[in-house]
Amino acid sequence: MQLTDIELTNWGPFYGTHNIDLSVTETAPVVLFRGENMRGKTSLLRGIIWCLYGEIKEQDGRTALDVARMVNIDAVGGGEIEFGVKLRFSHLGQDFLLDRSATANEARPGRTAISRPKVFLLPAGGQPYAAGQIDDVIGSILSRQISDFFLFDGEMLNRFEERLREERSAAQGFVRTQVERALGLPFLKDLARDVDQVLSDVTSAIEQVLRKTRAHDKLAEEYGRASEELGAIEKNIVDLRERDEKLTIEISDIEGQLAKVEEIKDALRERKSLEREMDSSQAAIDDLREMMAERAENLWWLPIADQLYQEAGDLEARIVVAEKEERERLRSEFRIQTLTEQLSSGVCPTCGQPIAVHNEGELRAELATLTGNLGVGSSELDDLRVRRDKLRKFAAAPSNLQWFHDQEQDLRRERLKNDKRQQTLRQISEQLSGSNVEIDVLERNLIEFKQTKARAVTLLDQLESRRGQAKQEVQRIGTRLAAQPEVNATERRLQATSTEALDVINRSFAAFSMAMRERVEEATSELFRRLSTEKEYTGVSISADYQLAVTDQQHRPLSMISAGANQILTMAFIGALAECSVDEAPMVMDTPFGRLDRGHRNAILEWVSTFDRQVILFVQSGEYESDRDAHLLGTKIGREYSIDRLTPNRSEVRAA
Repeated sequence: MQLTDIELTNWGPFYGTHNIDLSVTETAPVVLFRGENMRGKTSLLRGIIWCLYGEIKEQDGRTALDVARMVNIDAVGGGEIEFGVKLRFSHLGQDFLLDRSATANEARPGRTAISRPKVFLLPAGGQPYAAGQIDDVIGSILSRQISDFFLFDGEMLNRFEERLREERSAAQGFVRTQVERALGLPFLKDLARDVDQVLSDVTSAIEQVLRKTRAHDKLAEEYGRASEELGAIEKNIVDLRERDEKLTIEISDIEGQLAKVEEIKDALRERKSLEREMDSSQAAIDDLREMMAERAENLWWLPIADQLYQEAGDLEARIVVAEKEERERLRSEFRIQTLTEQLSSGVCPTCGQPIAVHNEGELRAELATLTGNLGVGSSELDDLRVRRDKLRKFAAAPSNLQWFHDQEQDLRRERLKNDKRQQTLRQISEQLSGSNVEIDVLERNLIEFKQTKARAVTLLDQLESRRGQAKQEVQRIGTRLAAQPEVNATERRLQATSTEALDVINRSFAAFSMAMRERVEEATSELFRRLSTEKEYTGVSISADYQLAVTDQQHRPLSMISAGANQILTMAFIGALAECSVDEAPMVMDTPFGRLDRGHRNAILEWVSTFDRQVILFVQSGEYESDRDAHLLGTKIGREYSIDRLTPNRSEVRAA
């Protein structure tokens, strides 16, 4: 799918009719819209979405936005007017014109009423589609479910990031859902359900036949009990899913209400950020404590490490002295032996002269002195060495103590940071409670609903496992029923065929799901590496249970990453889903760089410059400046527009 033209009539700040050429080529696929805030960039994106799907959302991305708010104020003030959006686009070589419009009038001051909505879809050279078919046709071109991966703004990126940082089971469920949406896996799930229903109907019919003929009552009763157990489990799953969906709606509703409170929006955002930082910091504290505890188990002697280290040092010094004394003793023994031989033989063993030549008195005096000073032997030295060897393993005490000291320093720093965050949180809570009492109620409800939802997700996982076991038991008994001679051969073949088909579908789904998860992981990892400016991160992993994580140099998942890396991870995940999606569409991004630093913005623009499909970027001057950033897109800019404000209620688009 490629957009070739958009025409706005009294839509948002675009008074009258505005036609904008969006056609591009593969070599220059980028359409750039530059405009400051409140000029109409988001109105253009909403115009595309509304024209395609007939509905739009508030800035929070959760609450439905009344299309009456998109009617140009100046236009509707003049009486009944037509407003709407026309899109011309091509898909698989076929050109289309989609026209969605309605009539608006000012029912009372400040209140716009909408009437006579119309939608028109015309393929080039063909006949218009019936109004009832249009949603299905558009859905087959770009499914509403996965359009978020192609048509998104900065707020949607923020929401994705929030969901990815949620409690583990909720985040895993979110990642799994997004991957399955993008890759069309719900189709296989639906197919499995259909075949499973056929199998259940056939087996039930066989069981009824056997009951009527009174054949194999025991086996039929086993099937009945197993089917009842499976039915009870499935009913519980349905009830839980309904409860989960209601909780999701209630959570979104509360988050939407909180987000609408403009005067405290910044405080809410800061509090959420602080809570995330505290959670991450607490995780780091827990990791540090665990590492310290593990090392402390092996270093039980560390509390007396200074004493042991000192004793080892003292022993080493005493051994040096003792070894010196031992060497002196050995020299004295050798001299005593020499003098004794001289005096006993009367001949000097060195020169062979008679002893009379020498001074015998001096020799005897020397012998007496040496004998008197001779030590007791090496037993003390041996004892010192044994004790030294026993203490040798404690020689690493200083480095271990330094390691513990460093960890304690890190712990103190993290605790201090969390204390400051906690103090700020208390101040924010006081501000929130003082500004609106209902906010506290909403927040308590939000916490309660999220906790309930987390419990429901855990219980659903358990029930899904039990359902799988119960299904296997029902199918096993059903196969035995079908094998009985009283069963019609046609029904037996149908039961066998359905069983085989279901097995093939389930195995295919498992294999396809794993392959597609790995494909999304590879695409996300490659895009993350391209976009990230932090080289200590080497990629992204999506585990078998759909846990999304950034990896380090050793390819290990990290529990803590920087805020910038989190934003880039979100962008990479969405980009990978779009790349791997079963649908193809232009990437339309409204102010996607709001919270990114310049390095990451440059990386995203360089990534966009590699595209050969249509990209539409809406940016403001804080995100993009032609003099500074145009070289990053190079020759990829096919069309460039600026959105200028004429009056508070009117803007115009002009070629840059």
